[in-house]
Amino acid sequence: MNIGEFARLGGVSTRMLRHYDAIGVLKPAHVDPHSNRRSYDVAQLPTLNRLIALKGLGFSLDEIGQLLGEGVDPAEMKGMLRLRQAEFERRVRHDRHVLDRVTARLRLIEQENRMNAQIETKQADAVTIAALTATAQDASPQSTGHVLRTLFEQVIERMEAVNADRTTPIARYVSVAGSPHVEIIAGYAVDAVPGLETQSLPAVEVASTIHEGPVAGIATAYQDLAHWAEANGHHPLLESPRWRHHFLEANGNDESHWIIELQLELT
Repeated sequence: MNIGEFARLGGVSTRMLRHYDAIGVLKPAHVDPHSNRRSYDVAQLPTLNRLIALKGLGFSLDEIGQLLGEGVDPAEMKGMLRLRQAEFERRVRHDRHVLDRVTARLRLIEQENRMNAQIETKQADAVTIAALTATAQDASPQSTGHVLRTLFEQVIERMEAVNADRTTPIARYVSVAGSPHVEIIAGYAVDAVPGLETQSLPAVEVASTIHEGPVAGIATAYQDLAHWAEANGHHPLLESPRWRHHFLEANGNDESHWIIELQLELT
């Protein structure tokens, strides 16, 4: 077929096909020696499709030329695309975490001159975390704090062993019905990590507030959300609450500048 028809079937421009020919990543099946017109074979469409897919995923044309020249089979192509997919997912998690940090800072600035904390309701997306789970004997800061620190120490140790991404730390507290015990899940928003549980936190509406400073002082944020829930008809939720901690800034041992978004699940 002529270059125009091949370009139409492949979803590219004739200019791009000429460029691919010039750099050697996709040569035409035939070039007329007199008119210099390029002709392509339908059997070249899979190669063009792979070229477009790889280019769209960020591979350079030099890399693509090498991959296509080596005759990458479908299984190898699948493996490479999965690696690139994981890289993009890591970037998305990082960018999302940065956006959440900026949003939290804005909320802190907005409430600087207010007497009460700013409570916001929003839809929290579903998230998968690599985590560990343990039970605190009661909901006191001493009990839950000790369990949380221990869990994160173990999670970090296992993630560092496999060089896993630790961008977004998350904890979830679930009260055990009819008991003073609290189940705590602590981990990072990332896919499966050897030695850690894969936990899926559901999408849910939450009421949230921002706490700045040491974790030991987060009781005020809990009280603000509890008062808000009481005033807005969510009292039954406080009988067996489900809380989430999103650690937006939590680097180093100095907790004075830590930023935590505390969320109360509403559904």
